[in-house]
Amino acid sequence: MGKYHIREFLSRTGLGLFLVWGCAAVIFLVAVVSSPLLGKASVVAGFAATGVLAVASLWYALVFLVALAKRQWRKAAIMFVVGGVGACLLSVGFGFAAAFNFWAAVEKWDKGKEKPRLVGVPGEDGKMAFSVEYIHAHPFLAEYDKTIVFKSGKRIGVYIDTGGAGPFAVYRLPTGEYYLADGLKHNFIRNDYRVNVTNETVEMMTGDAFWIRIPDGTLAVVGSGGDSISVRTADEECKNVEGQLAPAGDSLSRRKYLGLTHPRGEFEKSDDCKDPYAGIIEPAWTAVDAGAANLPFTLEWRDSKKGWNRQWRIATALGKHFALYQAGDFETCHMYVGAPGVYRLHFASKNGRVSDFFDNEYRIDANSEKVEMIVGGFLLSIPSGTVGISSFGLSEDRASLTATCENGTKIESSDSIPASEDKYQYMPVGVVDYDGSFRQCR
Repeated sequence: MGKYHIREFLSRTGLGLFLVWGCAAVIFLVAVVSSPLLGKASVVAGFAATGVLAVASLWYALVFLVALAKRQWRKAAIMFVVGGVGACLLSVGFGFAAAFNFWAAVEKWDKGKEKPRLVGVPGEDGKMAFSVEYIHAHPFLAEYDKTIVFKSGKRIGVYIDTGGAGPFAVYRLPTGEYYLADGLKHNFIRNDYRVNVTNETVEMMTGDAFWIRIPDGTLAVVGSGGDSISVRTADEECKNVEGQLAPAGDSLSRRKYLGLTHPRGEFEKSDDCKDPYAGIIEPAWTAVDAGAANLPFTLEWRDSKKGWNRQWRIATALGKHFALYQAGDFETCHMYVGAPGVYRLHFASKNGRVSDFFDNEYRIDANSEKVEMIVGGFLLSIPSGTVGISSFGLSEDRASLTATCENGTKIESSDSIPASEDKYQYMPVGVVDYDGSFRQCR
């Protein structure tokens, strides 16, 4: 008789169904907590408990709605309160279980036990030319240590994958070398490589599009700048490499796309040889359409090969090009005109000035095809044919900048001409937005 009353009570209040739901919830939370420790058994139990939990939740909601429809207010009220408390406890429990799961997975994970995955790159004869080795470098994120492995067994580490940019697009160059391109745009590094299987060397492309050789014995590349790279050696020391720069130039022209290397250990061969990364490898320059402003020069832009920063340059009527300093957080470029053919450009940054002495401002004399950068109140001449401005400095009586030319040489420009000697009265011409659109001042 007692059992009958208990059964009737559980049925009338809906608590019987809640007990089923609660048992499934407890099994689910235990499975989440123990999965890093027990492995497959916990995973199977967790999936089973999840199914029971989902069915019990739907059933509970249906019984609650039926109780409301039948105006069983007492039963509906009990189910609402108990169900709400149960849902809150499940949420809190899942938060603690997930946190413990994360902690246990990180503590248990041992990078040294990760199995390397070798992806062979085919040569012209169809046989393996070299391999790309992937080793999982994080307990749960898609990050991999990558190493170029030659047939002799020689190993040269390259930059780690971040954000799941696992596949390399592989190209064969006319020189017989191989080009590996990372399809993900990084703001901080150009993750591309040139592999020479004859000499067993690997070169990395720097931010300013130059090749620099990675030293033998490198475990991994840990950073890259405009003209240098940082590597970690076998003795776990980090050092900066500033070897001889080889301009990328047209070294990537007439490349043939072969396929993709995947971290799962497979090489996806291309059937149609269609280049998937053409727009990233060689982004085209786009001219700003100034419309009726009739500028005697052209302001051009393109997406940086290093990431979301945008590169800008001045192109003159005679075909000269002047690279401007690359500052990625600007919002607008303001144009002003003084005397005929003399202009000023000011790139307005989101966060104000780039530094205490640099305001990302330029003076353009289209008559003499001269472009100057204003640093600390001084006018600095930018050499034509530059591909980037790597640094600038300021002393008490002069300023200086270092520009990189297309052939890889460095040119330093140092002047003591105060910008205040520019006596022209400048009037607004228009504004160039970040997307390259032009708004003319009325």
